[in-house]
Amino acid sequence: MMITRRTVLKIGLGLCGCAACNRSGPVGGPGMAHAAQPTNVRGTGYDLYFVGAQRETVMEGKLAAALDLRSLARTAHLYGIGPIEQLRGEVTIADSRPALARVGSDGTIQVSESFDVGVPFFVWAQVPAWQTIPIPSQVRSFTDLEDFVPQAAGLAGHDISKPLPFLLRGRSDLIEFHVLNRIGDEPHDREKHKKIQAVFESAHVDAVMVGFYSPAQRGIFTPMDSTIHIHFCSADNKMSGHVQKLQVADNMSLAFPSA
Repeated sequence: MMITRRTVLKIGLGLCGCAACNRSGPVGGPGMAHAAQPTNVRGTGYDLYFVGAQRETVMEGKLAAALDLRSLARTAHLYGIGPIEQLRGEVTIADSRPALARVGSDGTIQVSESFDVGVPFFVWAQVPAWQTIPIPSQVRSFTDLEDFVPQAAGLAGHDISKPLPFLLRGRSDLIEFHVLNRIGDEPHDREKHKKIQAVFESAHVDAVMVGFYSPAQRGIFTPMDSTIHIHFCSADNKMSGHVQKLQVADNMSLAFPSA
């Protein structure tokens, strides 16, 4: 079911299906692709990893899991984002708390706190501590934020030529977001990718937004037309998804790994 923009948001909270509690290490599943080796980037105050590539998923139809998230279930201070395998939802992990967002048959968002899923591409980082900076009044849109993040990161002591995690915290004026909702098993391509995005809007919700910046990884773990990729989860973990538009409010703050 296609959810159009400005739909009244309905929320469903799924039960936790986490199967990771008694497991450790990489775990395979029936939909798993061959084991992929993550790329590791070490920055000041964080370790970042990524696996798979967005362009391969979107344009070449590589939808099988390149990583089983159960292998990360015991990782402390974990932050990560990406789609669910076969493009049937979105994954957001904020401080080791997972949110798997899917669209139910009734058009509602269903969120479960679980690592029991695979991902075709994914970016994640371990960040033990964060430094918070205010967001200037002139930074109010997603585009403004894309310009501001590298400027602020450089001033905070980070090498902006490297991939970098960041957080947004507070109550935004508006979040427009989507949840991938591929139905069936037809071959996937770029044209179909837009059609499977169920789009929602939510206003004045307390949330954590997990973001990753990189000038060199467009089409890998950031969109092909952007240097940032952001997901969000509400404070109660009942809403989550891929942020595509944003109205930043005065109360919001930006955070980078402590340098």
